[in-house]
Amino acid sequence: MLSSVASGAACAAFVLASAASAEEAAAIPDIARALLNAAYETGDAGEIEAVKKAVAQVFPDYAEAINADAEQRIAALPPAAPADAESAKPEKLKDQGSGLFALRPWKGKFQAGASFASGNSDNLAIGLLLDATRDAGDITHNLSGFFDIAESNNDAIGDRTLTQKRWGAAYQLDYNFSPRSYAYGRFAYEEDEFSGFDYRLFAGAGLGHFFYKSEPFTLKFEGGPGFRYSPIDDTREVEQEFAVYGASELDWLIREGLIFEQDVNSTWTSSTTTIQSVTALTTKLMDGLSTSLAFEFRYETDPPLGRDNADKVARASLVYGF
Repeated sequence: MLSSVASGAACAAFVLASAASAEEAAAIPDIARALLNAAYETGDAGEIEAVKKAVAQVFPDYAEAINADAEQRIAALPPAAPADAESAKPEKLKDQGSGLFALRPWKGKFQAGASFASGNSDNLAIGLLLDATRDAGDITHNLSGFFDIAESNNDAIGDRTLTQKRWGAAYQLDYNFSPRSYAYGRFAYEEDEFSGFDYRLFAGAGLGHFFYKSEPFTLKFEGGPGFRYSPIDDTREVEQEFAVYGASELDWLIREGLIFEQDVNSTWTSSTTTIQSVTALTTKLMDGLSTSLAFEFRYETDPPLGRDNADKVARASLVYGF
């Protein structure tokens, strides 16, 4: 009889101990519960899942209770909505912000200047310039163009004379392989009625590097080999030569609304070297609108017969930034 009672007591004690053990396993420690609650408050299923896995690894004895509690909370979350309009776009449209054919807008400036004089001689000069870039991920598009024309009229003679007529455009594609360095491909076309050349074509490639790149001060150099095609007006000969192109660009924000710029480029061939320097001081008038005072110097080491080596132009312009 005593033996039966002892046996029953032992069984009861075992059952109670097992129940206590199961209850203890189901009770998640306070620190683990606090971490899970913090994740639950975000309402992000991915974050809850990550916290659940981490907490379960730290408290393996309570992993079953932790997993069950987290899964229950995730199941109760409302359906996820797109974070913003960008994430709701089809994948095909998302990629249009970068790459070679990106749809991001251009930024740059359009510049227009004119001068008039009247009296014994009438003079008219007009200059237009466009300079724009577009960043598309690792690709940067650079587009520039210019048009200059000038006429003078001597009333005593009654003769109106064209004294300047030149225009051109250039396109350069940069591939940025580091925050400061890039490789480029460049194509340029230029006509100058008084240069002695019918027109000039240049195509080339090379490397560039920003030695300084900050908001108030930027300085970069680039250069590489190329090819220049130049028909000569008088002799109708065509210069087709290997060329070396180099350029530097300096932009200095002196103070808010006042910018100094110095751009120099040079193209060397065996027959002649062309150097162009533009120095400009731009003053902001209002948002998007500025004035510019600029001096341009162009030099040809060996121009066609009868042409001067140097051309100098000073101009005041109105600048629209976009």
